[in-house]
Amino acid sequence: MSNELRRNSIGFWGVVFYAVSVIFPAGAFAITGVAAMTYAGETAPLAFLIGGITLFLAIIPVYVFSSRISNAGGYYKFVEAATQEKYISKSVGFWHAFWIIGDMIAASIIVGWFTWVGLSSLFGYNLPFYMVIILSFIVPILYLIVGYFGIKFASWTAILIGLIQIVFFTSVALMLILKTHYNGMQYFNVSNSINGLYGFFLAMVVGAFLAYGGYGSVVSLGEEARLSKTSIKKAIIVALVIMVTFDTLVVYSIVAAAGPNLSQAISTSAPGLYEVTFYYGTNLALVAFLLVVIAQIFSPVIFGNSGARTLFSLARDGLLPKSLSKVHEKYKSPHIATLVVFFILVAGILLTLGPLVMLYGESNGSFFAWVIWGTAITIFTLLYHIVVNQTLPLFLRRIREKFDIIKILYAIIGPTIASVIMIIAIYYSLAGLTAPLNIVYIMIPSWIVISLVIIYIRRNKTAVEHYMRLTE
Repeated sequence: MSNELRRNSIGFWGVVFYAVSVIFPAGAFAITGVAAMTYAGETAPLAFLIGGITLFLAIIPVYVFSSRISNAGGYYKFVEAATQEKYISKSVGFWHAFWIIGDMIAASIIVGWFTWVGLSSLFGYNLPFYMVIILSFIVPILYLIVGYFGIKFASWTAILIGLIQIVFFTSVALMLILKTHYNGMQYFNVSNSINGLYGFFLAMVVGAFLAYGGYGSVVSLGEEARLSKTSIKKAIIVALVIMVTFDTLVVYSIVAAAGPNLSQAISTSAPGLYEVTFYYGTNLALVAFLLVVIAQIFSPVIFGNSGARTLFSLARDGLLPKSLSKVHEKYKSPHIATLVVFFILVAGILLTLGPLVMLYGESNGSFFAWVIWGTAITIFTLLYHIVVNQTLPLFLRRIREKFDIIKILYAIIGPTIASVIMIIAIYYSLAGLTAPLNIVYIMIPSWIVISLVIIYIRRNKTAVEHYMRLTE
């Protein structure tokens, strides 16, 4: 059929490294780790560790849902099966689409920003702004190419790029830990956060949750993964175990290498490069810099496939124009949805970078641009996780599962604890934001309202699939 994706296109390790590459291992060294250090200081490793533990609790509903539901709609199809309700389930679909596309905009901007920061830090060269824009467009262009040719090509790319990052930056982290004299447990004491609980939870949002949120990208591969009802849930756990361990280690290595000089390292906007240069010289730092840029390009390129599939699924349900639900005859990719995402990315990059760079300069403007998107999309990540967490008991009742103490623990108590931590993180991360970050106060409610308006307008054309059909 013209709106069905190709089955069995991606195997277990392809799914694992799809998630790993989207989480972007090099990001802990250069991007999300920097954001966490900026707001939580030396307790950034703890923010990554607690953030990871929280998401292990949030995995429980995804694990249960994905074992029964294999659909390109991912999270919103989980909620749809549980509630059989149009507005909340389709809203989750729009939130998920906002998260993926916003993450790709942020990631595209990061390519230009980190290149500017790296060249400035390593060689004292300030990249012209037009080059920052051009570098930011690399991601949308490559995404369009990879997305057009289908998921199998993306999975092999993910395995290669993911393995290279894990091996290289684990080696760098261990080298820094062995060299420094500042190792210790003080980095896992929340009271040492430089901005108190506000800074710590903001570090969790723009650091850990923003990084780890990529694990959820694989739920949109339900129709294409081999043995998806068993492979996706296992792949999510394996990917998150790898990345929580890896990210915590890498961020710890940087703060431990810096020790009492962490503020100076953070002021360079590239503390990882700063510490590698200090201990091992410019050559190794240059290799790390180049690998970060390459990995940062391919992370959203791979991730974009999930965004296209969410739009594809929403269109197949009648919420978006039917043309977005078309599948390429040869490659079985949602090529129209892929093209639409490409144009949204280009517009988002220009509309974000232009004003902020004019107001705050190249480095700060680019940094604020991706932090704004990073904060907004992570809030939506937490919101749809909360909804999925709290609808799991409804789903189990709908499929007539009997509740015993074990089911109460994993279906109600565990996910609820995760939701409470997420709500606290949302509160602290949104409390007292100053310009320009306070624009997220407009972005978040605006998208929620827009989503509801679209659902209302298309309510008579929108399908809600019966939960039994979704679990077949």
